[in-house]
Amino acid sequence: MEFEKTINGIFLENQDDEKFFPLVSDLLKEEIGFKLLTFTVLHPNQKYIQRIFSSNEDVYPVGGVKDVPDNYWAELTIKQKKSFIGNNRKEIEKYFFDHKTITSLGCESILNQVVVFNKKTIGTINLLNVEDHFQKSHLIKTALLSKYVAPLFLHHIVKINVDN
Repeated sequence: MEFEKTINGIFLENQDDEKFFPLVSDLLKEEIGFKLLTFTVLHPNQKYIQRIFSSNEDVYPVGGVKDVPDNYWAELTIKQKKSFIGNNRKEIEKYFFDHKTITSLGCESILNQVVVFNKKTIGTINLLNVEDHFQKSHLIKTALLSKYVAPLFLHHIVKINVDN
């Protein structure tokens, strides 16, 4: 309940992403823990994902894009709208083309929380950490957070449409 109250307060006082995302990053670091946090939105054509926040801009800069892979991860998250936890290096190597970069940062587990709006996946909240870090109980907090970030994600998707 305290997590929900804190997220709500952050959202009500900081509705632009330049303030909201760093505050949420601090909260997630404290509540769940991560070595890397990114927020990504799904391009309207659903062919690539664009980063709108990163806790490590040197390696994963804001604005960076990744192609949507044709694999189980994409089927689960984008099409089925279900979150993903991969708690070992093998899972990361299996589904993510940039696995060498990910593991070079000491990240051997990943939690991808889907952000859904109007029954469609519009993006993901991505936390990465050491092996076996993430638990299903973490999804309770990230699922709640996904409801608050949806308007900010939609704003970025509109910007992508306007720019293209």
